[in-house]
Amino acid sequence: MTDNSNSKFPSEAEVVIVGVGGIVGSMLAYWLAELGQRNIVGLEKSTIIPSDIASTAHASDFVYNTTHDKLGCWTTAYSRKFYEDNGFFLKKGGLEICRVGDDERWEELKRKVASGKAFGTNVSLISAAEAVEKFPLLEEDSMIGAMWDPDAGLVVPRSQEVVNFAVESAKEKGALKTFTNTPATDFEIEDGKIIGVKTDKGTIKTNKVVIASGIWGPLMGDKA
Repeated sequence: MTDNSNSKFPSEAEVVIVGVGGIVGSMLAYWLAELGQRNIVGLEKSTIIPSDIASTAHASDFVYNTTHDKLGCWTTAYSRKFYEDNGFFLKKGGLEICRVGDDERWEELKRKVASGKAFGTNVSLISAAEAVEKFPLLEEDSMIGAMWDPDAGLVVPRSQEVVNFAVESAKEKGALKTFTNTPATDFEIEDGKIIGVKTDKGTIKTNKVVIASGIWGPLMGDKA
């Protein structure tokens, strides 16, 4: 991963991304660049990109397509296609099993399947015997059945490689500069609007800031 940390620190930017080393910040940079945005600055608290402290570094990398909301199903399908198109997806299918005696969970899986079908996923309920066929280590007698999603799979080799791909793609378009070991410390506010991002290396003048720092997002949001 190339980095601009040794180059002159920018005094202004069209867009500043706080937390560019995770999947959210990096993909934002990617799509902004694809849409023609230039002069993007990505700040990263970690010393490396992909970040070793972001939640992306600890993700399971499993992509499951079915939730109870239409937006969740749509965004997952959109992301899965992006991973597939760029060689980062291994489709293996996924199971959610229900143990014998857990009638409440079985009803929940029925509702989840209904949601998935309504929102366009290929999910279905299968019997315990069918679940064992798909994953022989399961014990048929211990299950009522399972929910089967044939389109589920894994981001390969890891989500961090997608981060690297997204950031490098934005840089190749001349759209993005990244600065590691450079946390945003505060915002410069004028008349209730952000006009700059403060760091220990200087202030970047901008009126467009995206906080993509995961669980630390509220801490940064409070400063705005």
